[in-house]
Amino acid sequence: MKTLILGLGNPLMRDDGAGLIVARRLYERLPEGEVDFLEAAVAGLQTIPLLAGYDRVIIIDAICNGRSVGEVYRFEGEDLHGHPCQVTHGTGLASALDWARGARFEMPRQLTVFAVAVADADNFGESLTPEVEKAIPSVVDMIAEDIALH
Repeated sequence: MKTLILGLGNPLMRDDGAGLIVARRLYERLPEGEVDFLEAAVAGLQTIPLLAGYDRVIIIDAICNGRSVGEVYRFEGEDLHGHPCQVTHGTGLASALDWARGARFEMPRQLTVFAVAVADADNFGESLTPEVEKAIPSVVDMIAEDIALH
């Protein structure tokens, strides 16, 4: 099964870079050649072409919900649609996925989004807030375990 790990975020906007950091740590941890890795600072429809050619895609991003900083959310494909929390780099991700399906765009059979609840994705800075930094190892473990199971 051809798998992509897609880390989304902006490394210059504090916690918005969480998805990138998780993807980098997974790259260091997983055996070479097991999955493809990609980092991107795109949103919505710009994300869709990155998914082409993969059977399975794992997207990692930050989520702003005003509470539960450091908590990790796991969405499977359709679960993302209509969720009250907004993924910072994908406020249009659910709509973009709906559009792509309707347009018969080549979509992965399995799409999973891991979103880390963040405190500060609006201010310039290259460091994560302490709560989000503390959550990174558990997100990496969750995704590595998820990959091992499939």
